[in-house]
Amino acid sequence: MKKSSQNAPNAAASGQVNGASTANGADLRSSDRHAFDVQVGVNTGHRLFVGLTSNISGGGLFIATREELKRGEHIEVRFSIPGSNHVFEKRAEVCWTRPIADSEESGTQPGAGVKLIGLSDDEQQILNRFLEAHDPLFFDS
Repeated sequence: MKKSSQNAPNAAASGQVNGASTANGADLRSSDRHAFDVQVGVNTGHRLFVGLTSNISGGGLFIATREELKRGEHIEVRFSIPGSNHVFEKRAEVCWTRPIADSEESGTQPGAGVKLIGLSDDEQQILNRFLEAHDPLFFDS
């Protein structure tokens, strides 16, 4: 995993995603995002593939992939973070998507924002310790 040097635009505020913002473009995320690239295994129940995060938060992550995921879809994700031997194997819900066509037009990565489901207290503490040690992403709206 490496820290990303590229700041992605706030896709929810810019309207470049399907399902991540309110009618006025407000960002619906409840946690700060942190730029890190982590390999993520994804199981949709019908397909297995590997994506890459570009950011992670205390409640979810963005999976950069050209594989199509659908908003509301439940998937299984598998990843680990530096400084911990714990392997996260969690259900996740696709909250928003950035299709390939939209990403090519906007110059951003295609993929999906997912919310992690059922984090244990220990897993939440592992994520929080990691995130507290790294600066959050800030975006201009």
